[in-house]
Parts: sequence; C-alpha cells; structure tokens
Amino acid sequence: MANLYKDKMAVIYDQMYQTFIDYDEEYHFYNQILGRHHCQSVLELGSGAGNLALRFFKNNQSYIGLDASEDMIAIAQKRTSKSTFIHGDMREFVLDAPVDSILITGRSTSYLISNEDIYYCFDSVYQNLNPDGLFIFDCIDANRYIPYTEKNTSIIHQADCEGTTFYRESNWKITTADNFLMEWTAKYYQMQDNEKEIIAEDFSTVRVFTLNEIELYLNLKGFEILETIDRPTYAYDTFVIIAQKKKINLND
Repeated sequence: MANLYKDKMAVIYDQMYQTFIDYDEEYHFYNQILGRHHCQSVLELGSGAGNLALRFFKNNQSYIGLDASEDMIAIAQKRTSKSTFIHGDMREFVLDAPVDSILITGRSTSYLISNEDIYYCFDSVYQNLNPDGLFIFDCIDANRYIPYTEKNTSIIHQADCEGTTFYRESNWKITTADNFLMEWTAKYYQMQDNEKEIIAEDFSTVRVFTLNEIELYLNLKGFEILETIDRPTYAYDTFVIIAQKKKINLND
C-alpha cells in the first residue's frame, strides 16, 4: 500500500478511516486490556495518523508510535504534537528502553506476508518488552475471510469526509502461494459533479492467518497466549490476541 501512505493519499486515507473506525471505542477496547494487566507504557506498531496516539495523550499515558510512513507520521504529529513517533519498520526496531506493552491494531499484521516477516517482528517485540510484558494484536481469520472473499470478489466502501464522498472499490484474489496470501487491488474515487472521479489505485499482497499459525509463532518467540477475543470490526471480523512474554526460569 505504498501509494496510500504518501502525499495527498495519506490525508484521504486518514479521512476515510475516520468513518470506518470508531477510534474512541477502539481506544477504550485496548485501554481496558492494558488496565487489567497494569501496563503503564505502550508502543503502537503501525501507528498511522495518530488517532489512537491522541487518545493516549489526552489520558496522560506513556505512549510511543512507530510507523513506516513519514507522511503518516507528519499527520500524526499535527494531530498530537507532544506525542513521540518513530519512523521505523515493525519487523526490526530497537527502543531506548523497553515498554510494558506493544500493540498492533487495524489489522496491520496482514502486511507481515512472509514467515520471516513474522519471525523478525515477533522477535523485535519480545526484545523490546519488559519482563511479563504484553503483546496485543489483531489479525484476520483465514477460515472465515477466504470463503467470504471467494463469494464477494468486489467490495465497495463509502466514506463521507468533510463534505466530500469517497469510494474504495476492493478486489480480492487468493494466490496459490504459501501462507494464505491475498492479492488486493483497490481503486479510490471521489464524487465530482455527481460523477465518480478516480484519484488513486493500489495493489498489495496481504496475509490472513489461522489461529494455529499465530500460536506456533508466538510460542517459538517466547510468548504464551493469555486470551483470544473474537471481535467484530469494520468489513471483516478479526481475532485479537493477548500474549505475554514468558517468564524466564533460571533453573532451566
């Protein structure tokens, strides 16, 4: 999705997602989990335009955002100038100090398309968490998503933003490659003089997961799953995984 995170499309993408996601509810959902486990500091991977960052800031919480798009970070810094953002890659990062929790929201795990991507991302998460730290992330369930997209190969989303109507037409195709990969072609339109005017096109390869895959990778990288939440979200339902860094047994 390189084109979507640059220049004017970063702004349009952000505006559209304001209509897809209730960020107050999103913050409340994740913050409740953090509160139950007494997490005092959080890193969000794929922090995007800073919608969750703003809410963490307003509640005086220790927050860092990391994103691969400098244009999205620029939007985030305008939204909440006193929050800390890092330009980086979720597959390989090093913080100045470890944190109590690391989040990946908005189904950004779908861009970890290779086994190596997942391996390095989960390893970086582990290395940057405090002892007993939490790793919380959502992912698209392959068992439900693939049958759905086979029956619904074209999906239209509409978003009304600041007096302008935008449309996104998504087309999905499962590949024959490993790892439940999907080819996602998207066209973005805006209404101009009562006609659709195309403003951007994008192509991405994304990945959906089975819970068995996720459990295996977490176990290999030193995590245990505390809870799995089946959560309805916009367009497609997801699983939210709450995993904890395993305690080190000094007697081993």
